[in-house]
Amino acid sequence: MKIKSIVSLFLVFILLFSAVTPAFAAVSAADEASAASSGEDFFGSIAEFFKTLFESIKAFFDRIGAYFEVKREDVKKTMNKNAVHMLKSVTDTICDSFIITTEDGKVIVIDGGFKSETDYFIQYLKAVTGQKIPKIDAWFLSHPHTDHVEVFNEVAESRTNQVIFDKVLLNYAPVELYESRSQEEGMQMVGEFNRISKTFPEKVQILNTGDIFNIGAAKITVLYTADTSFIDVNEHSVIFRMDLGGKSIMFTGDAQVNAGNKTVAQWADSGLLKCDICKMAHHGQDGVDRNFYEAVSPEICLWPTPSWVWDNRNGNLKTLEVRAWIDELGIKRNYVAKDGSFSMFISNPRIVTTTDVFEEGYSAEKAVDRLAGIGFEGIDMGFDYWVFDGSPFLSDGYLDWARSLKKHADEAGIPYTHAHAPGEADAGDVIGRSIEAASVLGAKYCVIHPVWKDENGKTIESKSKFISVNAEAIKKWLPLAEKCGVILLSENILWGASKDPRIISELVKEVDSKWFGWCFDVGHAHCSGFSPDVLRNCAVIPASLHIQDNDGSGDGHLIPGDGTIDWDKFIEILKEIGYTGDCVMEAHHQSLVAPDEERDAILKRLLSESEKLRTAMEY
Repeated sequence: MKIKSIVSLFLVFILLFSAVTPAFAAVSAADEASAASSGEDFFGSIAEFFKTLFESIKAFFDRIGAYFEVKREDVKKTMNKNAVHMLKSVTDTICDSFIITTEDGKVIVIDGGFKSETDYFIQYLKAVTGQKIPKIDAWFLSHPHTDHVEVFNEVAESRTNQVIFDKVLLNYAPVELYESRSQEEGMQMVGEFNRISKTFPEKVQILNTGDIFNIGAAKITVLYTADTSFIDVNEHSVIFRMDLGGKSIMFTGDAQVNAGNKTVAQWADSGLLKCDICKMAHHGQDGVDRNFYEAVSPEICLWPTPSWVWDNRNGNLKTLEVRAWIDELGIKRNYVAKDGSFSMFISNPRIVTTTDVFEEGYSAEKAVDRLAGIGFEGIDMGFDYWVFDGSPFLSDGYLDWARSLKKHADEAGIPYTHAHAPGEADAGDVIGRSIEAASVLGAKYCVIHPVWKDENGKTIESKSKFISVNAEAIKKWLPLAEKCGVILLSENILWGASKDPRIISELVKEVDSKWFGWCFDVGHAHCSGFSPDVLRNCAVIPASLHIQDNDGSGDGHLIPGDGTIDWDKFIEILKEIGYTGDCVMEAHHQSLVAPDEERDAILKRLLSESEKLRTAMEY
């Protein structure tokens, strides 16, 4: 037998031993008790031993099975990204389970499912967070029904060594209410929560209608909590809106007609009902009425719905009617749990253009006015076009100049979001000026070209030398970047090792600073022989993009669609890797060479093509 097989069998033995040890411990304790009690039934002890042993082994294999199921599904790690995950039901039963991650490292869970879903939930959560023991910052429980809250109960009582949670948020009606109405499931689940939560009262937060609070980058607005005049427990579901990453999501629990109508009536004129995404109430059957979905008017619906509910296989549900409503309302996309667990990055990329669409020295104030008037949402300040005799950028008053530009941009309603430094990372004073001026302008990022020549003026071809030279150059600027609050970005350019986006991303890993990332220039990659697929093999996701087109023969800086780049493939890859940043358009050539009176038309076309890309990128 091969060594590898022997090692594998040994590991399985160890794992099985670990799994059954609690059973032996339990029997040992039972034996001691038996010895102390003359009436103990010997055969009862043996039966209890095998029962405990069987449960331990089953729990072990359930955990292993869930681990491999999540591995097979290749669940995306979305920590520090705005993303929503809708988990499937492992057994195609009713299940309501959502995991949300935010750009600032928070994890939010909504409901969770049946107890039998716990192992899958935990393994999925581990994959999403990349944490051995995941931490949940906020766990929302919509209402006390088993298919929503049993996972929480199991985790809180028996799996605290596997999952940590900081806060649980809910609004349960009193257990006495459900008892008086003979509503056993509600009574049982509230009772269970009351018993379990005695060990963590400081973590319990009661939600009230109208509450507004933040969990990191997620803003929560509570629109409805339990109205106990409504009899059905489902009508006690919390309804809340989550704003995240420039998008809004309506979570509805199992709310039904009364809860939905009350919510619509109370918030009709607030502007809070309209959301980009809506979680279908009560699994998309027998929930809120059509008027609720009309008020929300989402682009996307999330259905925590098993196949038999989706098809109304039992013939007694409203799912087909609700599906017809959604079709009639023109909802763009529906994602259904029957098709498996689903993850979606939440992004609202701004369309930003470089000021390099105008010639060197063109009035920065006029540039702001024209770009704002056309409809761009952000400006990338090209300091590389301000390196000439008499330039305010090279004067002693360069920061005052930047302050005046910031004020002008604020008045025009368009922010400076990015900047581009002249030269390479070893260019000296102009790099420092760029970082400081970018900070004054309010730009979050400043792109600096990598050093691509050695001390003898020869192109650096060696990957190791390229990374070494550039890591040294970048590290000199990191203290200033941190002081100014500006993230420095290297980008793939056109010579030697600088061509390869994979090497640029490895440079980011080598520097290992939150003040340094990289920008993927799709046009540079294309004319250097790299397709968008290269992003799959980059060690780090780019923090920004330079979007421009060409025909592959040279660096054209054309409007997307005027060259030969496969933009559909590009967007597909961006979604796959989880890019959630802005669309920074570096398609400046056509505007730059055109007569000034023709520029607005060219820039409007650039904006139009950019909007098409942005729409495709959003989810």
